[in-house]
Amino acid sequence: MSTILYDLDLAWRGVRARLVQTLIPLMVVALGVAVAVATLALGDGVRRGIIQASDPFGVLVVGAKGDGQQLVLNSVLLQGLPLGTIPASIYDELTADPRVRLAVPLAKGDNIGGAPVIGTDEAFFQLRPSLNAPLAFRLSAGRLFDADFEAVLGSIAAEGLGLQIGDQFQAQHGFERGIEDDTHDEAYTVVGILHPSGTAYDSAVYVTTHTVWDAHAEEEGGAANPFTITGLGAQTGDPERLTSLLVQPVGFAEANTIWQTFYTRTDAQAAFPGQELGRLFDLFGQVQTLLTAVGWLVLAIALAVVFLSAYGAALHRRRDLAVMRSLGAPRRTVARVLLFEALLVSLGGALLGRLLGYGAALLVGAAVTEGAAIPVPVEVVWSLEPLLWVLPLALGGLGGLIPAWMAYRADVVEGLAG
Repeated sequence: MSTILYDLDLAWRGVRARLVQTLIPLMVVALGVAVAVATLALGDGVRRGIIQASDPFGVLVVGAKGDGQQLVLNSVLLQGLPLGTIPASIYDELTADPRVRLAVPLAKGDNIGGAPVIGTDEAFFQLRPSLNAPLAFRLSAGRLFDADFEAVLGSIAAEGLGLQIGDQFQAQHGFERGIEDDTHDEAYTVVGILHPSGTAYDSAVYVTTHTVWDAHAEEEGGAANPFTITGLGAQTGDPERLTSLLVQPVGFAEANTIWQTFYTRTDAQAAFPGQELGRLFDLFGQVQTLLTAVGWLVLAIALAVVFLSAYGAALHRRRDLAVMRSLGAPRRTVARVLLFEALLVSLGGALLGRLLGYGAALLVGAAVTEGAAIPVPVEVVWSLEPLLWVLPLALGGLGGLIPAWMAYRADVVEGLAG
């Protein structure tokens, strides 16, 4: 044991003596590990974050005809624009349908400082991930709205807008921050602030559906009305329209029959969030596979770089190694020193790669969370850890094996003569 520790000490001294030559293979190994760590940690975080953010919102989303994935992304994750609007009478149908446990209306079209203003009703605050789970949206302060032009703020919206209970604001037209003059005349009063829910809706402002309808009633029939989106309201002359509905059926059988009912309708469609988000996960999986392949390629290059570094060190230090042999160092000691140097380089790359990989994943995850209000929890991928320790050490072992064998077989006289 003491002999091995002595050889490790010699190897460490050799690495420190050739610091510049050591940094290149170390950084290449670190880059390969970092790509693998960041890719898998981010993929895992995004997947868990989207599942967490979509859990409370029911089994079905009903909205205008079009791309089902866009409907789900906008209704559940508040990403992209709504497909259009649907008659509010569909909400009345579903609330009276015995197959439906809960139906939640959503009416969008305005924002305050970039935070979406969402018209809904008390049913929204009954949403929960499962029957036995706590409510997803609970008050932190104040109360829920019980009159038009009263507003409840999500936790992120309240912090970002700097609004408190009793404050008033005016909403802007459209789904994103616009010019200051493009505002409604009506004043909204903040009556409640919600606890963080871990969903994209933390960045939203909630009002009654009638508030949204009343705010746009004077514009109905005009081409510039953003709430109509595709002009459906203008064409029908019906101001009471919704962008989508969140539906929690009584059971999965009822969910399938409701979906089939809307499949044949022309005024709306129904989509399964789990199914549409599953397609999104498939897309993430393809990107993850591509980046993982890049990581493998970098690690393959790292093997070559570690080998060349160890081989170059063996050639450059032929005389030093020969002197060690002439002073009585066994062949295996000289070979072990070179092998240990390659392993130390790989070990350093593995450690640095983790710091770079998880650091990059945390930065990207924080940016996604801030920009999309979707939590991206980045945690250590424990299932990956054994591989990411064994693989770099195996690379170092393979890269240093041939130079170590060369040093083991080297002739002392030739080495001293060189």
